[in-house]
Amino acid sequence: MTQAKPPWEWEFDWHLTNRCNFFCEYCHPQIRYVLNRKHLDEPAPELVVRRFDELGKVCLVHMSGGEPFMYPGFVELCAGLTTGHFVSINTNLASEDVQRFADSVPAERVAKIVAAIHQPERELRGLELDAYARNYLILRRAGFDVTALYVLYPPLLHRLGGDLARLRELGVDHVRAKVFKGVHQGVRYPEGYTEEQKALILANSGEYVFNRPYMDGMLSFCGQPCTAGVTSFKVTVTGDVRRCASVPTAYGNLYDGTFRPAHVNEACPARRVLVLSQCLSYLVDPPVQADTDADDL
Repeated sequence: MTQAKPPWEWEFDWHLTNRCNFFCEYCHPQIRYVLNRKHLDEPAPELVVRRFDELGKVCLVHMSGGEPFMYPGFVELCAGLTTGHFVSINTNLASEDVQRFADSVPAERVAKIVAAIHQPERELRGLELDAYARNYLILRRAGFDVTALYVLYPPLLHRLGGDLARLRELGVDHVRAKVFKGVHQGVRYPEGYTEEQKALILANSGEYVFNRPYMDGMLSFCGQPCTAGVTSFKVTVTGDVRRCASVPTAYGNLYDGTFRPAHVNEACPARRVLVLSQCLSYLVDPPVQADTDADDL
């Protein structure tokens, strides 16, 4: 998510839309059952770009949803943002706009694209894995840093090997598998994986370094100073700016221009980590062995 001297000063984790062309069983319940039933009138791309420009900081904007490509004018939004800022995107790649995106947005201004596979949902909707691979390769060949992401929902573990083998056959060369975070059949995950399942997961994690700490038990950094709210922020679908995914401290609204950051790093009050990679990025004194990456969003 960050590097030694990143070219951006502030980071925003932006839930930019509720719209989604998938309805995955393992989607976060609030998104699947609440937000996706209430489509808001998203602000025009021009307004969003202007609001980020008005901050006077070079920003890295992590975009998730919903499905970002379903944001009205998404390609234009990204083209506008990358004129002065950087973006990263979590997407299911089930969009006809991927080629236009690759043609319109400079790859060097896109820090990361995490392309979730969601194979059961693709099969349900008649979307061939070949189509996913085509869009993936469009981005890779255009110079984008794109990673395929397989969510390790417990009922999918039996088919993991076959799905990964098929992806490799199709030329999808950079795959990571990520633990499921949520409740399935009354068991909370990722703590609830069996030892056999944990071994399978670790054998197929690729470069994703967070599976083991998640399965070993949810970490907490309660009481440790954090830059969230000062140089990193969570933006909700309505434009409200919060400290982070775990802490709802409010800092105004990005869309209406009332957003104001905090000026002092404060101790984390959260007792349960929701996004480990962000915590490790934003802690004032993070564990020295930790590497971070955008695909934990």
